[in-house]
Amino acid sequence: MIIDSTAKAAELLPNYDAVVQGQRPRYQAPIIYTFAGWSQGSMLLMPPRDAPSQQPLYRITVELDLNPFLPVSYTTKVYRYGSETKLVGEFAFALNNKRAVLTMGDMTTRLSNALYSVNSSPRHFNWFLENRLHWDCRESLDDGSPKCICYLPPPTTPRAPRASASQAESIQIATFIPPPPDASPPLPDASLTIYPYGQRLMDEIILSALVVERMLTR
Repeated sequence: MIIDSTAKAAELLPNYDAVVQGQRPRYQAPIIYTFAGWSQGSMLLMPPRDAPSQQPLYRITVELDLNPFLPVSYTTKVYRYGSETKLVGEFAFALNNKRAVLTMGDMTTRLSNALYSVNSSPRHFNWFLENRLHWDCRESLDDGSPKCICYLPPPTTPRAPRASASQAESIQIATFIPPPPDASPPLPDASLTIYPYGQRLMDEIILSALVVERMLTR
């Protein structure tokens, strides 16, 4: 399925109540996951160190796309880890920043149809794909790390793609803290905190978090 307009994307978004009022969340407290350091062309999303199982949850790879008919680009792929590795989604950014394409499941679209800056801010985004998410990265920690908070906007949020969501009415579903971009190595591992209602949206949270990180550092 190819999405070529915001209107079509909006029609595919599930009902807010289906997430909030659906099946009770499996976890009742936030869980902090860690992106293990980059090695041999991939990175792993690991559970907390005190978790019963230390099997990775996701694997992230980045590769160069040298298709002669397209601008040279780097492609990031997110796989769900397990006995049957499954591709969750991928996105490609051209090195000249003139082309960006996003795929999740059977949906493929230009990134410009899925990610919008709020009020022209370079650190504040609305995400439209399988769900509507709101990413706010305007706050930074003392070491310079961006603090990106992901919200599930309420149904009263204007449908305009660049409209801001009310934080008071939104539900926080994740917090993503990538390494400080200007720090000297070795850099700290990135962390992703998933809140109870975010567990069922974890695939999309991880994919969108990595896209947002690319937007912050390119």
